Amino acid sequence: MILKRLYEDFDLSIERILIKEYKRLNLTMQEMTVLLALFSIYKKRKTFSIASISRRVELSKDEIGSAVESLLNKNFVNITLEEKDDKEREVFDLDRTFKLIEELYRQDEIEKIKQEEESSVYETIRLFEQGLGRSLRPFELENIRRWYEERSYSHETIKQAIEASEDRISIKYVEKILNQNIPEPIEIDQDVERALDEIFKNIK
Repeated sequence: MILKRLYEDFDLSIERILIKEYKRLNLTMQEMTVLLALFSIYKKRKTFSIASISRRVELSKDEIGSAVESLLNKNFVNITLEEKDDKEREVFDLDRTFKLIEELYRQDEIEKIKQEEESSVYETIRLFEQGLGRSLRPFELENIRRWYEERSYSHETIKQAIEASEDRISIKYVEKILNQNIPEPIEIDQDVERALDEIFKNIK
C-alpha cells in the first residue's frame, strides 16, 4: 500500500486527508475524530485502548465505543488479540483505512479518465459526422470504440488522421492512415473499459 508506506516512512499527513475526505469516505464526525485518535496512538504503539482514545477526544466512553464499533463494521479498523508475556492484549491496525482512501482516489482517477475519454470520443464522432455530413452508423461507432478501448492510437493521432483524410474521409480511410504508423498498444484498465462501454451505450 503506497499510502501506508508514505505515512510510515515519509510522514504523510493522513490526518489532513481524513479531515478533507471523511464525508466521501462515509464517516461521521465522531467516527472521523476517533479514527484520528487511533492514528495518533498508532504512531507510538498498536495496543487498542478506549482510555487512550478518550484522552485524545472530547467524547464519552459510550460514544467512543459506538464509533469504534462502526469503524470496525465499515472496515476502517481491524482489532485482534495478541499474546505477549503470557498476557493477551488487543492490538489494532489501520491497513483498511489506507486501502479505502487509495480506492477513493483510484475511483476519482477513473472518473477523470472517463470524462477525458468521453470528451475525446464525442469530438472524434463530431469530426467524422461533420466530414461525412451524416450521423455515424453502428459499425462505424464500433470501430471508433475499438480505437479507444484498445488504446491503439492517441486522441491527437486520430484527430490528425481525420484532418489528413480531407475530402476522402471515412472510417476505413482514416484507419488506413492510422495503420501506417502503429504505436505500441497500451493496456487498458478494466474500470476504464467499463466507463467506455457506458459512453457508447449512451451514444447508440
